[in-house]
Amino acid sequence: MQIDANTWDTLCYQGSLNESAKEVMFACEKAVKLAPNNGEILYSRGLARALTGDYKGAISDFEVYIALVDDKQSKAQSQEWVKALRAGQNPFTKEVLKKWQSQ
Repeated sequence: MQIDANTWDTLCYQGSLNESAKEVMFACEKAVKLAPNNGEILYSRGLARALTGDYKGAISDFEVYIALVDDKQSKAQSQEWVKALRAGQNPFTKEVLKKWQSQ
């Protein structure tokens, strides 16, 4: 049985929210490999990359996400994250991750 990109993405995103980004990075990579132009999947990997200190990779993923997404609010939020990451700051604090867990 083949595991699809969305299932790998869910593992990537949920693992990142639960402070296990390093452990689920393989799932993020598998999701992107299966669906390289899926903005949501790149968003998840960008989050995982930021949480593991790969700011350059996170910026790259978020920039593609920004180009693909139509929602103005999501686009603006992601642009703020890119700005913070470029300044060497991780915008994904424990408080942010906890808030997202409850959504």
